[in-house]
Amino acid sequence: MNPNNYNMMDLRVTDVVLKRISDIPEGKSIRDAAKTMEKNGSTYVLVKNSDGEIVGIVTEGDLKRAISNDISVRESVKSIMSKPIIKIDSDSMLWEAIIEFFRNKIQHLPVETNGKIVGVLSIRDIVFFNSPIPLYFLKEVSRANNIDDVKELYNRFQNYMLQILPRELEKENIDLRYIGNIISMINDEIIRVIIRLSIKKKKIDEEEFTFFVMGSEGRREQFLKTDQDNGIIFSDEKNREKFISLGREIHGSLLKIGFADCPAGYTAGNEEFVKSLKDWLSTVEHWSYNLSAEDILNFFVFGDMRYIYGNKELFLRIRERLYSLCKNENIFRKLLQTSLEFSIPSKPKKIDLKNEALLPIIAPIRVLSMRFGVYETNTVDRIEKLKEKKVLSDELATDLKVAYIFLKNLHFQTQVRNIKNEKNKHKINFIDVKNDLPKIKAKFLEDSLRTISEFHNLIGGKFIYYFVM
Repeated sequence: MNPNNYNMMDLRVTDVVLKRISDIPEGKSIRDAAKTMEKNGSTYVLVKNSDGEIVGIVTEGDLKRAISNDISVRESVKSIMSKPIIKIDSDSMLWEAIIEFFRNKIQHLPVETNGKIVGVLSIRDIVFFNSPIPLYFLKEVSRANNIDDVKELYNRFQNYMLQILPRELEKENIDLRYIGNIISMINDEIIRVIIRLSIKKKKIDEEEFTFFVMGSEGRREQFLKTDQDNGIIFSDEKNREKFISLGREIHGSLLKIGFADCPAGYTAGNEEFVKSLKDWLSTVEHWSYNLSAEDILNFFVFGDMRYIYGNKELFLRIRERLYSLCKNENIFRKLLQTSLEFSIPSKPKKIDLKNEALLPIIAPIRVLSMRFGVYETNTVDRIEKLKEKKVLSDELATDLKVAYIFLKNLHFQTQVRNIKNEKNKHKINFIDVKNDLPKIKAKFLEDSLRTISEFHNLIGGKFIYYFVM
């Protein structure tokens, strides 16, 4: 399979990795490892124990380091192998593998199917030179040692997004879902660097807390500067002041490098979003009792929560409780009903693409996902999973995906144009349909809005009005 013939967003690891492995017994020497690599034409060998289990990996980089450190080639290969092995499932998306490469600073990723390693994906295997997003931003951000360096890189990246990416999109017709994932990956790495600098300064162990994001960052759907939507869960209630201080430190640092603040205060800089596990569980329960307008909004915002850093178990506890509450029929119907209250114009002359086109898809899809145990946060991924679970028909799921992708593309181009126009920079989500869109795109916009209205009618009839009657 030639990756140049496919959209990278749609590729899975199994589409790229060769289903073969290069391995040696753990009793062999470093020289034997080098010979095996030479014989197999590989840049790695997997190391097996006496039971045939793979316990480590040795790469060309390990051999070079062994030579530079004057380690004898007669030494056991176990002395230089990396363990435990970081692996990925063969059915994972290729962009997920890319995240693992850069997150763990590795160049080889063993691939498994049903718990058995079937091949090794190398960063060299990924034909990535056609991507309009330069991954050197990840490399440079991960090397940053201070906030000023991160700020410079973030500003350069934002400039790239505004100046270069639109031209590349016109030439290459890139799928913005893929770009959203890459941008999220870069933003995630920036946030992790800021957290590492902050916990080093405050002498906090990463296992004491978890940091999560929400909103468009949680859904991996932001393209330009996005509001901060994040929070902290910590384990020990006695350390509340310490983590409130940490949240303010992280929030302030992100503001300094250029991340926009959240007007509604959904940030780790607000002590209401820095709580112990016990307090967060109590807070989520409180939302479900009252279901006020604010409580429902909190359900919506936290429905997009995504883990970024720290003790993941704390994050999973809160997310699981949130999802379990949405299995309650009364809570589910109330959330769904609210998510269907958006006004959707039929033949608009002007339209707010965010509030009148995108959110009317995002909001009910999110509620359905929480109700039916779909843990993906990206809207298109959620639609796919809801189709698999038979919540959405194949036809409806396809129509929604087409509409959503078209609207996301149009939204991005509209944002770029409005930001560059001094008069419109404070109305970046608005488009003048008559003057700014060719007739064929205006027609596609109308068709997309009709699809959303039909979607609302269908799920409203299926999950709300049916029960009321």
